[in-house]
Amino acid sequence: MKTMYFAAVAALFVATSAQAQNVSTNQTNSANIKSSLNATITDVQKDVSLTSAAIANSLTIEGTSAGYVNNTQRFFGDAVSELNGTITDVGGAVSMTSAAIANSATINVGWASSISNTQLASIDPTATLNGTISDVEGEVSATAAALSNSATIEGDFGYLGSTQMNGAAVNARAAVTVRDVEASVQATAAAIGNSLTIKGF
Repeated sequence: MKTMYFAAVAALFVATSAQAQNVSTNQTNSANIKSSLNATITDVQKDVSLTSAAIANSLTIEGTSAGYVNNTQRFFGDAVSELNGTITDVGGAVSMTSAAIANSATINVGWASSISNTQLASIDPTATLNGTISDVEGEVSATAAALSNSATIEGDFGYLGSTQMNGAAVNARAAVTVRDVEASVQATAAAIGNSLTIKGF
């Protein structure tokens, strides 16, 4: 009985290992990425959301198991996002977001023997938000966010290596006027060179 038990365990291990897949990705962008939104909105009973986003390289990997996961992202252009908005008389919530991102990676695996992440950014991500908001019953959120390299890695792994290199100026500008709001108001301008989040192990 013991011999049969160990043989079954060994067979299961071999089958599980054989099913593990390898993932290798490479994203290189040398062009300029630009996004612009101009909007005037009034007399809305429900929520209002305005978003202008310029993203050069974006990656999402999700799975149960992998032998290895390798990600390389390089950006040599400009990522520029601009949002100009006027919003009045809204019965719900209001959200305005201008985001400029050079490299973004999300890796979520149940198990990987090895994970490698490399992100390089050379030229400036810039996010600009100009907003006027008035007469709103719900919450108000206004955000200008510029990021060079951002990575979120979640799961169990045997080895993890991450390199993020930013040689660019990162610019976030927000000019917001808010009046007559019944709920909370949040305004944010965030400029981030390198951001790495690791969790789950």
